[in-house]
Amino acid sequence: METLDRIKEALMNSFASFGEGIADYVPIVISALVVLLVGWIISKLFAGLIHKGLKSIKFDALIEKIGLDKMLSKIKKDLSGAYVLSRIFYWILMLLFITSAANVLGWQMLTDGIAAFMGYLPTLGISLIIFIIGVYVAELIKTMVYTAANSIGISGAKTIANIVYYLLFIFIAITALNQAGIDTDIITSNLTIILASVLLAFALSYGIASRHIVTNMLSSFYSKGKFREGQRIRMGEVEGTILTIDSVSVTIETADGNMVVPSKQLIEEQVLILEKPNEE
Repeated sequence: METLDRIKEALMNSFASFGEGIADYVPIVISALVVLLVGWIISKLFAGLIHKGLKSIKFDALIEKIGLDKMLSKIKKDLSGAYVLSRIFYWILMLLFITSAANVLGWQMLTDGIAAFMGYLPTLGISLIIFIIGVYVAELIKTMVYTAANSIGISGAKTIANIVYYLLFIFIAITALNQAGIDTDIITSNLTIILASVLLAFALSYGIASRHIVTNMLSSFYSKGKFREGQRIRMGEVEGTILTIDSVSVTIETADGNMVVPSKQLIEEQVLILEKPNEE
């Protein structure tokens, strides 16, 4: 009987200690939940204000201008840059309040983990800024290359501009990853080999296949100051009036009909200007 009393007393003491522990911990849990609730309300409020502010300054128009809207649409349809940025601010604020709640609960491991992540955020932010600015600059260069190539009549202007853009994009992405602290040595080495092989193959094939076209294009460019539409010329046995001059050829109206002559002949052969066009 005495043994049963001792067991009963031990159990009662254990339950009492357990109950006291719960009773002591309940206020702490309630305090942590209050911190989380307040944090959620404040984070939602600030995220909404940031979203409205970005909409008012037409942030999404800038995102579309640099082409990031296409990347966002691949993640989720109709996903806007203003919404993404506002959600980033939301979670940053929430992490701060989660850290506070973890401190209240005494969860040091969770607090240290969040603190380490928060310390990494500036580095991540700088890498994202580098990436966004880099993509914007790459888009500008792409437009400039296309305009320059198209102005001299290169038929593959769009292809060339896209190649330049994606090469810059790869370089920018690697730079951003390096800034974020990610080791890109293996990626850089492999890309260097691949790009070198592709560029060499492209240069050889393009150079061999288009050497005559390039010759005519350069000839047309350098002969623009000497020859104009409306001039009457004689080139060998061909005599007639220049109708049009494009990037690779010259159309001459002769007695037998219109003749298309490669532009390089205007540079390589002797051409006699018989009559200049009338100046209006």
